[in-house]
Amino acid sequence: MIKRLFFLFTIFILPIFSYAEIKVSSLPNPNLFPIFIIEEKGFANLKFIPAVGDGSTLVGFIRSGKVDAVFFNYEAAEKLTKETGWIYAGSTISKAVHIITKYKISAKGDLEGKKIVGSFRGGSPDILFRKLNLKTEPIFTDLQVAFQMFVNGDADAIFLPEPHVSNLLLRMRTMNREAFVYDIISLSGKDYRYPINATIVKNDEIKKVLKDALEKAVEFINSNPKEAIKIFEVKYKRYYNTNFPVEALSEAITSGRLRYLIDE
Repeated sequence: MIKRLFFLFTIFILPIFSYAEIKVSSLPNPNLFPIFIIEEKGFANLKFIPAVGDGSTLVGFIRSGKVDAVFFNYEAAEKLTKETGWIYAGSTISKAVHIITKYKISAKGDLEGKKIVGSFRGGSPDILFRKLNLKTEPIFTDLQVAFQMFVNGDADAIFLPEPHVSNLLLRMRTMNREAFVYDIISLSGKDYRYPINATIVKNDEIKKVLKDALEKAVEFINSNPKEAIKIFEVKYKRYYNTNFPVEALSEAITSGRLRYLIDE
């Protein structure tokens, strides 16, 4: 009798749990891309909760029990899993951070002694830049100030994540100015993949469902970039009541400078 009850529980109860609504959140950045695709295509039963401000908003959502999963900066996610007991469910972004120069370089050593500006101190761009092991210390400032420094010629190079890279390149193009882009990881000369972002979830069941959905979403983004970008544009407007720099996002995706890939 007990075995029969357990069997019935396995058949009827577990599938209901597996397809139960999963509440997810992210700040307004490229982490949203696979979330919106999952929602639109029905790869999982998601309820998206928009987050604004900074990472503390997502931390608040976790601690209050408002969400079941969040998409975060990888470094911050590592700390959060230790503090909250949540589980790492993989990274969806495999390439995003680049250094832009006004002249061609053949090796990272060409950057020594140059004035290099950046933003996002302590985040993935900062951490990846440090992997170049340059003696030259970068100047950190506000994103728009960094943009202007580079455009005005007050900096020799700038390092940024996508879609900010593409946004800057599009601006340079309208001004008929040359710029050269180098993937920081490739420039380091090391053969490794560094996670740019992280998905963290509250339990193994949600990890299984969400990871399967993310794999389908990433496959869709890579196979149908134009349709995927249109979905992103519509949903971003709906949730945040403002426009995302879609032209820059499209440029980032089609150029391969922003690449989505599932890892473990």
